[in-house]
Amino acid sequence: MPNMPKVIKGFDEETTTLSYPEALEEAGRCYLCYNAPCREALPAKTDIAGFIARMRSRNFRGALRLVKETNFFPGITSRVSPYDQQCEEACLRKIYGGPVRIAELERVLAEYDRNSKNPYLPEIPESIDKTVAIVGSGPTGLSAAVELVLNGCKVIMYESARIAGGVFTKGIPSYLISDEVIEYEVNGVLELGVDLVTGINAGESINLVSMKRSFDALLLAIGMGVPRKLPVQGSEKGDIFTGLEILESLKLKEKRLRLGENIVIVGGGNVSLDVTAALLKLGIDTVTLLYRRDREHMPVFKSRYRLAEEMGVKIKFRTVLKEIISNDQRTITEVVCQKNELKEKDDSQQVVAEPIEGSEFTLPADTVIFSIGQELDRDLVEMFDLETTEEGRIKVDPETNQTNDSFIFAAGSCVERIDTLVDAIARGQDTARKIVRKLLEE
Repeated sequence: MPNMPKVIKGFDEETTTLSYPEALEEAGRCYLCYNAPCREALPAKTDIAGFIARMRSRNFRGALRLVKETNFFPGITSRVSPYDQQCEEACLRKIYGGPVRIAELERVLAEYDRNSKNPYLPEIPESIDKTVAIVGSGPTGLSAAVELVLNGCKVIMYESARIAGGVFTKGIPSYLISDEVIEYEVNGVLELGVDLVTGINAGESINLVSMKRSFDALLLAIGMGVPRKLPVQGSEKGDIFTGLEILESLKLKEKRLRLGENIVIVGGGNVSLDVTAALLKLGIDTVTLLYRRDREHMPVFKSRYRLAEEMGVKIKFRTVLKEIISNDQRTITEVVCQKNELKEKDDSQQVVAEPIEGSEFTLPADTVIFSIGQELDRDLVEMFDLETTEEGRIKVDPETNQTNDSFIFAAGSCVERIDTLVDAIARGQDTARKIVRKLLEE
């Protein structure tokens, strides 16, 4: 380990917002399509043509209101969601001067709201005398809370961390989005009247019997909160972290991780690229990403990959980590890697990576970071005796999102694979509507 290790710290946001004249000019490019394909390509089904039409008439507040009907977090999603692979990809303007910059127009509206002396909050309807508890305050839980309140429910949200937001507050590097934007939009949910309890311990603070006495329904939006680590030889020694630990240390002042100068990252998703880019921004030049397949198999947003490329990321494709070697002081000195070959599995056209015998090689390393996905935190699942799927997620009725206990609903990545924040927001909103329907039927 070098004498002066790097200390993880935050960054300033590096993205920029269009000026109002630029936004009006961009809005003027929209065809305002009927049955617009951009709307269907966005999981939240935001009325894109509708809000752009209002922007063109300089009714920014009305445009913002229309956006927030389906997405209460436009300042966040417009910065970090892959709009270029969703609504902008479907834009009919794509072949005539490029797609309308929908994400940037949403961002202008979000900044207009954040800088307003009278920020927009929807009108709260009359109470239907139903109270719902939500465990988890990530994008799915927050979105569900908004929809429940706007349908007349009282909502109390429980969060194990000290602050609300989940991946919003812990998993997005500051160079992509500032803490101020996240704080503003998360606080907007609380301003609707949602009560928040933070720092809870599931076993001590959440008891199903008392929950059933106090609430009409319980929604689990707990995500997949346990990072995976590979059980490779030597992984019990030295400085070994997870990608989420690194990203969290970028955001929370009380968490500081000391890293070496030769860092090996194992993974191939957006988190691994975010971590790689962040470390390069810190000035750590020797960062190597190991990915077991080829570039076309990486489950990453195009924008994230472009940014990593611009930062000079070093990726060793078709490579796996085989062993971590440490010295007598339990300090990592190098890693043993092995090359893969890709083969189609049976007749399914599924590509699998198989190690090539005799292809081992070593890389100097003093820090290893695993960024290979997450697993379900099973504390609540076991405590509530919930059924799970073969994939290891909470099993629900797809029509209602109810678990095997009809009092308990579940939504988000703890139930199904969620690829983007907009997907997570849409799932929360949809599940909240299902909860309201069930409560009104009783």
